[in-house]
Amino acid sequence: VLFRSAAAEVILNNNPSYMEVKNLLLSIGELPQEMNKYMLSVVADILHFELPASKLIRQVLKDVRVHNYDRFSKTGSSSAYSGYMTRDSDIASTYSLDILYSGSGILRRSNMDIFILNEKTELHANQVVIEAQGLESLIAATADEGEEDLESFAGMSAILFDVQLRPVTFFRGYSDLMAKMFSATGEPMNVVKGLVLLVDHSEVIPLQSGLKARAEFQGGISIDISGGMDFSLWYRESKTSVINRGSLVVVGNIEVDSLFVKAGMEARMETETGLDFISTVKFSEYPFLVCMQIDKGQFPLRQFVTKYESLPSGKTYTSRKGKTQLVAGAELPLYQENSNMCKKVFSEDPDSSDSWF
Repeated sequence: VLFRSAAAEVILNNNPSYMEVKNLLLSIGELPQEMNKYMLSVVADILHFELPASKLIRQVLKDVRVHNYDRFSKTGSSSAYSGYMTRDSDIASTYSLDILYSGSGILRRSNMDIFILNEKTELHANQVVIEAQGLESLIAATADEGEEDLESFAGMSAILFDVQLRPVTFFRGYSDLMAKMFSATGEPMNVVKGLVLLVDHSEVIPLQSGLKARAEFQGGISIDISGGMDFSLWYRESKTSVINRGSLVVVGNIEVDSLFVKAGMEARMETETGLDFISTVKFSEYPFLVCMQIDKGQFPLRQFVTKYESLPSGKTYTSRKGKTQLVAGAELPLYQENSNMCKKVFSEDPDSSDSWF
């Protein structure tokens, strides 16, 4: 299933031909239930977000053998959705969330991407992928056809600024899974943590007056990405979390030095933010209740400007102004069906009378 979903993604994102798209759409209905639903969500997201393959997909959908109720009425919990985080005339930032479940409601693959793009370039700023298999025995469920003998496994991989990072394995094998469950602290496992130098530039600018100005710019970012999977057999619930934390500092300084005076100005900008993806599945009933959330926490934006002058006599003058702004957080929108499902998930009382125990 994971290979099929990855292959479909590669084909649809790399200028597919008419027959390639047609064959992919004709396969819907012949795949496992959740894979059918996932493929339908991918197609709907491409059409909604007007991705490059959308025109070709619309041409294929004119064929009634492809576009009919029997094929496009498949149900399930898997989904794919894309949206804008920020968007203006110069630059845009997008997010996408793809999630694939097994037929028993256990997570198989979740993929969260963040892209930053303008008219000329596209930067894959962040990707976090969680994959799992062979976990049906935890809830005494039946594995999908062809996956009965898969080894229990869960892991996580990440891409940061177009660079693939070393993957992390949560557990491999049933014995390792049991050991991790009994020794788990509930804290997410760290995938990457570090500092990245974004810009380090220095130059001398000759002025019309004959003086020279020295300009220096430096910027750095701190990244902390972690993720985890939790199972509660008591509450019949599983939760997958991806936690992204980051802070950014950019400093620019321009200084003019002459024989009689030294003057300059420094501008500094600081911010820190977080983006959390949480997927909650309640498998106490069928169909399973699945709620996905992408939370962008509130974050401070601090800006400082410092002007300074010094004379050969030793006298100095310094002026410093600053502004701090608190940007409100928000939960990024997904599709309406997910919102309705979240209401059901969080309105349920885990200690209700229909509990198993």
